Amino acid sequence: MTPSNPLRTLAGFRDVMPAPSKLKDTLTQFTGTGRTVAVEPARAVAFYAAIALPFVYLPMLANGVTVEQLTVLVGLLLANAAALVLGHGYGSR
Repeated sequence: MTPSNPLRTLAGFRDVMPAPSKLKDTLTQFTGTGRTVAVEPARAVAFYAAIALPFVYLPMLANGVTVEQLTVLVGLLLANAAALVLGHGYGSR
C-alpha cells in the first residue's frame, strides 16, 4: 500500500475552480456593478448614522462632559466623522 499524495488532490481542485478573472466577471454580471451588494447598503447605513449621531452627543455637550464621559464623546465624534466620509456619496446617483 502506497501513501496517497495530497498534492494530487489539490491539483484536481485547480481543474474544477474557475479562474479568478472568470469568477470576477461572473460576480460582476450577477450583481450588476460588482459593488452594489456590499457598498451601497454600507453607504446608506453610514449616511443615516451621520444624521443620527449628533442627536446622541449634542445633549452630552449641552449638559457638560465629565472626565468619565470624555472617551465616549471622542468615540462618538470619530464615529460621526467616519460616517460622514463613508456615507458622503449615498443617493447621488
